[in-house]
Amino acid sequence: MAVIDSKGGIHGTAGSVVYRSYRGMNIVQGRPRRFKQTQASQEAAGEFGLISQASKILREAFRPFYHHFYDGGMVNRMTAAVSRAIRGSRSRERGDRDLHDGELSFLEGLEFNEDSKFLQALQIRPQVRRNEKGQVTISLPEIDPRRDFVTPFKGHYRVTGYRLSFVLVGFNFREEFYEYIGEKKICMESSGLNAASQLVFEQEVPKGCLLLVLGMLECTAANIYTYEQEPLNSKDFNPVSLIAAFQSEDEAEAGYGESRAILHHEEATASGVAPRIQIMAGYRGNGFLSSMRKQRAAPAGQRKSIEAEESPGLSDLERRQLQQEKEQIVKEKLRQIREESAIAKETAIDTGKLMGKRVKF
Repeated sequence: MAVIDSKGGIHGTAGSVVYRSYRGMNIVQGRPRRFKQTQASQEAAGEFGLISQASKILREAFRPFYHHFYDGGMVNRMTAAVSRAIRGSRSRERGDRDLHDGELSFLEGLEFNEDSKFLQALQIRPQVRRNEKGQVTISLPEIDPRRDFVTPFKGHYRVTGYRLSFVLVGFNFREEFYEYIGEKKICMESSGLNAASQLVFEQEVPKGCLLLVLGMLECTAANIYTYEQEPLNSKDFNPVSLIAAFQSEDEAEAGYGESRAILHHEEATASGVAPRIQIMAGYRGNGFLSSMRKQRAAPAGQRKSIEAEESPGLSDLERRQLQQEKEQIVKEKLRQIREESAIAKETAIDTGKLMGKRVKF
């Protein structure tokens, strides 16, 4: 049933027609339906869904840093960059590839706010590399904020300092988790020179993770009550960009993401801090790839056409519900491990074997 709201907008369905509003416009479209697809159309639709979901996970992972200070085209730019990266794979074909097989250079230089580009706000170029130990390093030249930072606050009496930050995040789409590996910050006053420096992320890099480095610049002002530096950034000025991307150098064994999530969740609970590992709720790319591989392996006459929806993926509400369900599963597994550990301690069993026990979701 379709209804007219107080503003004259029509919402709902009438027969095979769906009415909705978008940016003040009334839109009429056909109701989503299920249909049989050819092998090629299944691969194209499935890969589009995989790209969209991977792009959304990247945006969610970096949201704590760019906040809501992004421009209207950011979502499309991110999806387009992920699409070019995956489709730029030289090792695998459509229906058998994900971001781990892609050309990650297409992600480098991606701006979260085109109205205030990170690489324009900085008149220097951070050099990002991996050293012989596999650690990500960032080399910075000497910085003079008056010369090297281009901001709309130049000469403004409120600006008393700057904060240049870099965040390293590892993504493992095959084990369906991502991890905040580390963050490096350089705080400096609005005047004076800052010597050249090299930042090294010495934290452990999880197995099988591709690495993305985010750079951002904040202008700050002193709070005369707390004597703390507070950010002045807004939607009009918030330079944030992906400045480097590295492919994974190894593979993680099956169940690695599950066991790592449980371990870190237990550590976070004990220390009272937020867990550094997040589960990729709603990511169905691995299911799609597995389905495509099975179809290719089957004899031509035995391949079955899989019904697919026109709009693959989950809604925001469904993703949140799935995230909560997976977090609850992790908590339940932790409870089971603690109970088994307590029983083992009473019966003098080696608890080390129990804590390494593999669990399935």
